[in-house]
Amino acid sequence: MKSFSQCIPPLWLTFPRSAVTACLLVILCAAVRTALAQPPGQRPKTVSPSGQRLGEASKIFNATCAGCHGLDGRGSERGPNIASRQEVVRRSDPELLRTLRNGISETGMPNFAALGDAKLEALVSYLRTLQGKSAHMPIPGDPKRGESLFFSTARCSECHIVNGKGGFIGSDLSGYAADSSPDEVRLAIVKPDRDARHGQGQMRVTLLNGIILEGVVRNEDNFSLQLQSVDGAFHFIQKPEVAAVKPSGQPLMPEDYGQMLSPAQLDDIVGYLMSVARSFGDKTAKKQKHNDG
Repeated sequence: MKSFSQCIPPLWLTFPRSAVTACLLVILCAAVRTALAQPPGQRPKTVSPSGQRLGEASKIFNATCAGCHGLDGRGSERGPNIASRQEVVRRSDPELLRTLRNGISETGMPNFAALGDAKLEALVSYLRTLQGKSAHMPIPGDPKRGESLFFSTARCSECHIVNGKGGFIGSDLSGYAADSSPDEVRLAIVKPDRDARHGQGQMRVTLLNGIILEGVVRNEDNFSLQLQSVDGAFHFIQKPEVAAVKPSGQPLMPEDYGQMLSPAQLDDIVGYLMSVARSFGDKTAKKQKHNDG
């Protein structure tokens, strides 16, 4: 025999189905409003593992490095620029880790070995984000065609060296594009800066015997100067032998690449430089790892 309570249906079953549905919707909406009304700090946050690591690395950088190098890594009165300074940007990760572990006593930079390997590696990764590394940027054009242009039609190799091949009067471009976007590399080619246009002080030296030498002055003192000509040869000149020294009117870096080369050819050269830079960085890192091991 059923009890009295079993004979009476639950109260909610006595209401029409539409009324029950409406009540449930009201309760649900109230719960949503309550959740949204909570302060942001009280709501659960979902952070990806990579984002969390980057945030932690940022905190470490701000606590240990920003005091001297600035929050953006671009330096202050107490420390140099480590975000865009080429000397730092072109160092491999193992080299940067060794600097952090050992410090640089002559500049007053302490060592941070006490942080441990995990935090030091996080610091290097965060520094790379400040440097805007191009490791994951797509390579434009055809690097193979770019290599052919670099060493022939474009005549870049007459001044610049890549992977041990080329001229010596210009800078080594093996790792040049490691920290640059395709647009930045292309702009450097079609609109070279003042130093590139004028060969960083390209000079014409006229000797008393009538010989004229053109090139870049590498060293100079009160008694002599050392000139490197476009063919890479060094000329040691005594100043009593010099009749005149003046800036050369012939720039080392051509200013008409934008007209001389098509957009596709420029993309090929940019692609070649970016490809070489990545390969150069990988080789440097492997060599350093082998030496450290």
